[in-house]
Amino acid sequence: MKKVILSAFAFSILYSSSYAQISQGGIPMSFQAQQSFSYIPQHIYGTPDWAAAVAQEQKENAMGISKPYLVGLFTATDIGFPQSGSFTTAADGSIIWKAQIKIEDAPAIGLYFDQFNLPQGVQLYLMNSNKKQILGAYTDFNNLDGGFAVEPVQGELVEIELNIQPNVQMSDIDLHIHQALVYWRSISYLAAFENGQMAEEWIDGPPDPYGLEGNSSTCNINAICPQGADYAVQRKAAAQIIVPINAQGQAGVCSATMINSTGNTNGTCKQYLLTASHCEPTNSTNNSDIPLNNMLVRFNFERTTCTGGSAAQQNTINGVKYVARANYVQTSTPQINGDFLLLELKQAVPESWDVNLAGWDNTANTPTNYSLPKKFIGFHHPAGDIKKLMTAQNISPNGSAGGSDGPGTHWQLQTAVGGVEQGSSGSALFNGEGRVIGIASVAGLPDNSCSVNGKGQNTQFLKMAAYSKLSYDWDYSMDGNSDSRKLKPWLDPIQSGVTTMDAVKSNCTALDDPGTSNIRIVDEGLNRQIGIYPNPVTNGIVNVSFNLERSTSFIIEVYSIEGKIVKTFQLKDVKSNAYTFDMGDISNGVYLMKLNNGHQNVVKKFTVAR
Repeated sequence: MKKVILSAFAFSILYSSSYAQISQGGIPMSFQAQQSFSYIPQHIYGTPDWAAAVAQEQKENAMGISKPYLVGLFTATDIGFPQSGSFTTAADGSIIWKAQIKIEDAPAIGLYFDQFNLPQGVQLYLMNSNKKQILGAYTDFNNLDGGFAVEPVQGELVEIELNIQPNVQMSDIDLHIHQALVYWRSISYLAAFENGQMAEEWIDGPPDPYGLEGNSSTCNINAICPQGADYAVQRKAAAQIIVPINAQGQAGVCSATMINSTGNTNGTCKQYLLTASHCEPTNSTNNSDIPLNNMLVRFNFERTTCTGGSAAQQNTINGVKYVARANYVQTSTPQINGDFLLLELKQAVPESWDVNLAGWDNTANTPTNYSLPKKFIGFHHPAGDIKKLMTAQNISPNGSAGGSDGPGTHWQLQTAVGGVEQGSSGSALFNGEGRVIGIASVAGLPDNSCSVNGKGQNTQFLKMAAYSKLSYDWDYSMDGNSDSRKLKPWLDPIQSGVTTMDAVKSNCTALDDPGTSNIRIVDEGLNRQIGIYPNPVTNGIVNVSFNLERSTSFIIEVYSIEGKIVKTFQLKDVKSNAYTFDMGDISNGVYLMKLNNGHQNVVKKFTVAR
């Protein structure tokens, strides 16, 4: 049976102290103040040759060359503050600075900063052309050593806005964008931002008959589905990473898992991320290198229902630190002994994101057969898609990936439910007790009956998968005896000698700790995270923009000034979007819009003056 690297042909494929991409939410000042710009500089850059990149990808896949699943191509930019934008001054003396980047026919654009230092009192927002998608606010909280990167913005144009308080020294702002990543894959969720929609049309989310967000096979199963119900703790540890492959001007995606370590406490909590070594094919061990410094980690990139429902959301952190890895040399035929890459997040995951650190089992004699309801299970992001699951009832301890030390370096299985694809690499294999025992490495055995994705395109759905054994990688010795070439020194730093470890919350408290069991969906800043405009309303249409830290649902009631309800709306799974509300049938006058998310109320006043 031919085996392929999951990242190449079938399987690979992302807010410490002041590091990461965690945004503060909020609405740009230009929305609230309705500031007009007579001129916004637009910087136009060439569109990378995606067709040529895909053709090269197909050749490399046929040769078995291992790389993360390709999602986009970089183009060089030169956008800096203040020279690349224009200014206007608000009534309170605050300054708004704007610039635009345009790349013709780009489906989505991510921005990469080689200079990013914002003093207190400065907020950065990014928007698409119709202002339906807002990223930010990014502030001094996001200052990085040597770089910063952001999630994709829908469409061919990104508008950049800085809100600068009156007491800020302009010379203290250091901002420069040196690269833009044009995305062609793993962005289907951005379709929600393409066109303005009336609020009522969004109650059940955009149509998606297969429940898919990306390019994976229609035979894949959403992670939230009943087949994974007993392993919700493990699902909440799984993530997707977006990895810059800078030498080739590309970016690709893999899967990964947050993992626990001995000695972790709420006060001293190490948040490690485990993936496959071949997911970062440059073999970097330097934290200042672009693949690590600008790696994006996506959490909660999944559906909230098994089928249908609203589009997926995600929470993203920028930047990781190298901890340990097996040496990986890219070859045309997979030759892998250990296949692990252990990273540490540069900033703690917010508790509100509801992320867990998975437990592990480093024994070599784990059970190889289970009867339902127990199972082997994996949560992964095939073909850059939202989180999916696969299960098996049996595994073999004699798997390998063609390396010099096999067989026996990998757990091998044939899936009973679901499958894997390119983009699944780096995901964890959990045993029946819900502990990590392996890392997705290579795959094979295509199922031709599952060879089409939700867009009618060909894809490769694989039923055989081999996972690099945690027990083999634990005290790995193929690349020398350095601590940075094995997992044991980091996952058992107190040298306890334990063979199993249980999962905990991301802050290293117990899963049954009541402290964050009822997660608050939004914080006290909800009011500033919702904007209403124009005000007054002169054409019968009210726009409401949301830029929340976490998705939630709202009941919206519009009251006359006398206290009578004149309109009622519902919105489901709102995070960052803009909605239009038709007020064309109500009389001129002053109205109150009450937005309730089940925890808090926000009231916005507006005037209808046609």
